[in-house]
Amino acid sequence: MEESMLLEILKEMQKKYQCMNEIERITREVGEFLSRNDQTSVQMLLGMRQDEMDKSDAIDKNIRCLIAVLTTEEAVKVESWIRGQENWNPEGEISKKIMEKGKNIQQILKRTIDIDKHISTRIAGTHSFYN
Repeated sequence: MEESMLLEILKEMQKKYQCMNEIERITREVGEFLSRNDQTSVQMLLGMRQDEMDKSDAIDKNIRCLIAVLTTEEAVKVESWIRGQENWNPEGEISKKIMEKGKNIQQILKRTIDIDKHISTRIAGTHSFYN
C-alpha cells in the first residue's frame, strides 16, 4: 500500500477529528444554553453544529474517494483502521496513526451521542428521537 495514499487518508482523518471535537463542544454548549432557556443561542449553535456536520460529511466523501483507488483487500484494511477496529494489524507508522485517530473519533462520537441523547430526552421525553 502506498504511503502517500495513507498519508492523505490520515490528513483527512485529522480534519474529521477536528470537526468531531467541534461538534462535541457545540453540543455541550447547546445543553448549557437550553438549561438557561436561551432559545436564540440554541438556534445559532444548532446551525453551527450542522455546518460542522456538513464538513464532516464532505471529509467522509473525500476519504471514500481515496479508498476507492485501493485494491479490495487494502480498502477493507483501511476502512477497518478508520473505524478504529483492530481486525487487521497496521502495516507501519501511518497505518497505526490512522487506527489511533479512528479510535479517537469513535470515542468523541460516542460522547457526543450520549450528550445529545441526554438533551433530547430532557426536552422531548418519550417523544425523543432516541426512544
